[in-house]
Parts: sequence; structure tokens; C-alpha cells
Amino acid sequence: MKSKWSAAIVVVVVVLVSVVVAQISSRTRIAELIRHNQLPAAEQQLWDVLTAHPGEVWALELMGELRVHQKRDAEAEALFRRVLTVEPSNLEAQRKLGALYQSERKVAEAMAAQEAILKIAPHDRDANLALATLYKQTGKYQESVAAVESIPVASRPVEVLPLLAHDYFELAQPDKVPPLILQVLRLPPAKQGTALDFVAVLLQNGYTKDASKLITAIRPAKPSADYLHMLARVREAEGSKTEAQQLLAQALRMQPKSFDILFDSARYAAEENRWKDSVELLKRANAVKPNDRGLLMKLAVEYMQIGELEQARVASKRLYDLDPENPDSQYIYGRILQETQRFQEILEPLAKKMVAQRPNDPHALFLLGMINYDQGNSAESREAFTRSLQVDPDNNDTRYYLAMLDEREGNFDTARKNLEEVVKVDPNHAGAQQELGVIRLRQGDVDGARTALETALKLRPDIPQTHYQLGLAYARLGMTEQAKTQTEMYHKLHQALNDKLKQDILPQSANTKPAPQ
Repeated sequence: MKSKWSAAIVVVVVVLVSVVVAQISSRTRIAELIRHNQLPAAEQQLWDVLTAHPGEVWALELMGELRVHQKRDAEAEALFRRVLTVEPSNLEAQRKLGALYQSERKVAEAMAAQEAILKIAPHDRDANLALATLYKQTGKYQESVAAVESIPVASRPVEVLPLLAHDYFELAQPDKVPPLILQVLRLPPAKQGTALDFVAVLLQNGYTKDASKLITAIRPAKPSADYLHMLARVREAEGSKTEAQQLLAQALRMQPKSFDILFDSARYAAEENRWKDSVELLKRANAVKPNDRGLLMKLAVEYMQIGELEQARVASKRLYDLDPENPDSQYIYGRILQETQRFQEILEPLAKKMVAQRPNDPHALFLLGMINYDQGNSAESREAFTRSLQVDPDNNDTRYYLAMLDEREGNFDTARKNLEEVVKVDPNHAGAQQELGVIRLRQGDVDGARTALETALKLRPDIPQTHYQLGLAYARLGMTEQAKTQTEMYHKLHQALNDKLKQDILPQSANTKPAPQ
């Protein structure tokens, strides 16, 4: 009898082991399919498992991972939460949920997910690392340091060194940074990326001399593009702008598809008012990373700077679609819609929504002021602009449009004074320079008008009216040939603008040849 029971137990154990082995085999196979982006095959196999066993935790977890790959984030979240309902202590599901929230920029939810892991495993390396980064992003610098210190020293990756330095600077504890520099100096060549990140932290906090010493000390025999890029940033901080530009150009030749190098090169071009060069560099960067919010914002603004309003609208719409509740996305999109003067039905509700959500947001108030300005509602426009300037006294665009309202109402002295204040703060404000030139010309200050209009022309050579007004100034100064040249440029640009407007307005069918009869 005893031998019969033993045999039965052996059979049951063998069956159970076979089932477990089969499950492990299926899980491994499907995980490999997901890892190699063979998503349809992985999904079909997961449905086969879940149809037979709807509560199979590992299959639910893998289905959530698959949904992440498919960018179906809401479904992925629901699946991970279902796993955690069944198995609250499932660290991998909690980790994946935290990573999902972090990718969606849901910082509070991401922190909660990582903190839930630490309740189960207080010294979990990955959770503490993730939390350290999240705490840093939200300004919880002491908590960020504590999260790093919760990881045993032997297990801490060297990548925490720049993070710790950043936290110490924010906590006004710069005396704790030098020991970290010594650790950076001991890093192997394979970790130079971390060393360069550390140099960047020193630069951001004004420790230019230390950054220069460190980047010199870690210079490799054959500098990489990333090294040259960071060296360019150091030289720029030291005031060696020419050397910095040469280094950046060299880095770009070595790595022509580097997003960071392209983005920084565009910044250099913009600072020199080479807007078209800057836009071309941003377009190349956009091809590398199409949905970067910072790039789309800069690209939209610079398209507007060179007069490419339709391209500016497309870029700002992409930015808005990515993050419709973000105040900056709303403002940039609304500002460019206002410039195009073709989207009032979209723009006005957007501006009112912004002001309703954030009644003291200077950007929302500015946009509302712009709408009323375009509609000729001077009183409402002035009220919105004035409120915007009270909240943000440094907004030069708001001061510029208040001056434009003064000019519209005939208060030329006040307008001139405000415009002179604008260009004093920002000499590259093309609109203010042009309008200042117009007012000075009107008031008989021909030399002052010439100076302002020539500056405006350097900044925006594509504006017909600037050429026209400068031609008038030259004529009054007896500069006949120069006046003639500017008048010819005015007519040329004005005609080109009219032709473009006709092309945009005419229906497409009007531009096509009729079909042969």
C-alpha cells in the first residue's frame, strides 16, 4: 500500500514539474518574441494562454509589456494593475508600472510605484536609482541623496556621481563635491560619458575652472565627438567663443546625426542671428528625434522668426498634440495661430481656456491680449497685456504690444519711450526696432530712424515694410542710391508676398491644367 502511495506522489510531482517547465518555456519564448519586436506572434501566443487561463499572472504581465511596445499605454497600465491586484508583492510588475508612468511624465505616479517596491525591498537598487532621479526632477534633493545612500556602496553604479553632485549643489553643500571629482578621475575610459555628465553639472553651477581642469584631465588620446562637444561648452563658458565654435563644428563632422550636437549647433547659429542655418540644423535634429518637445518648441519659434508661418504652425501643432495641457505648448501653438491670422475659430477658445485654467499665467494673458489686439478691441487688449506685464515684468513682447497700442491711439511719445526700453533690453527685437524707426521718422529724428531700421533689416531682411521705411529715411538724408535700392527691394518682396498669398488662397484646382477634351 505504501509503495502505491509513493508511486502516485511521484506521478503528481512529475506532472506538476512538466506543467511548470512548460509554463517557463512558453514565458521565455514569448518574452523573446517581444524583445525582438515580433509583436503579432507574441500577442497571438499570449491570447492562447489567457483564453485557457484568464488569470495567468505571467501572461498578463507580458501582455502589459507588449502593450507598452505598441504604445497602448492605458491598456498596459490596466494590465500591470491587474497583476498587482492578484500579486501585490510582484516587484517586476510594479517596476514596469513605474517605468510606464515615468515615460508618460507622470512623476507622482512613478514615485508612488517605486516607493511601493521599497516597502517590500528597502534596499532595491533599481528602485532607489529611479527614485533618486525622480526626486531630483521634483526638487526633493535631500530625498534624492537619501535614495542613493540606501544602495550599498559596492552596488552603486558610477552614473550616480553627476546626480549626487547636482543634489549637493542644490542643497548648498559644494564641499561634498570634491571627493566625487576624485572618483570621477578614477573612472575607466569606458565610463567617460559619466565623466562628461559630471563636467556638465560643474558648468551648470558656475564652477567653470573646475570643469576646465576636469575635462583636461580626462582627455583621451583620440577625443570623441561627445568629448569635443563638452569641451566646446567649457570653452564657451570661459569666453573663448571662436574656439568653442570650431570644436563644435569638428564634433558635428564626426557625428552628423547627434541630436545634442545638432541642437547646440542650432543655438550657436541663432545667437548670431543666422536663423535659416539654425532652422536647418533643428530640422536635422528633428529627423533624429521627431517628438522632442524642446526641439519642436524651438523649431516652431524659429520658423516664425524667418517668416515660414505654415511650417511654424505645423511644428507648434505637433508640440500641442503631444502635450495639450502643457502651458508652454498651449502658448506657442496659440501664438503662432495668432500670427497666421487664419485660425481665429481655434485660437480664441484656446486662449479663453488657458486664462480660465490659469488666470494669472502671463502667457495666457498675453495670448488673450493678442486676440483682442487683432480684433481691434484696444481696451480689452490693453487690460490683458497690462495684467500679463504685472505678473511677468520682464516680458518684452508684452511691453512691445503695449507700445503698439499707444501708437495706434496716437500716443507717439509714450510709444517711442516704451519701444526704446524694449530695444535697450533686447537689441535683437526686430519688431521693436522697425516700429521705433517708423516713429522716429514720423517725429523728424531721421538719423535715429535710420539706425533702428538698419538694425531691423539685419534681423529680418524679408519684411517689405522695413525696406520701404528705410528708403524714406535714406531719401531724407540725401542718400539717393541707397533709397532707390531699398525701394526696389520693397517692390520685389511685396510682389513675392502677394504672389504667395494668391497661391495660398486660390483653390488647388485653379492651379491645374484642364483635362484634355
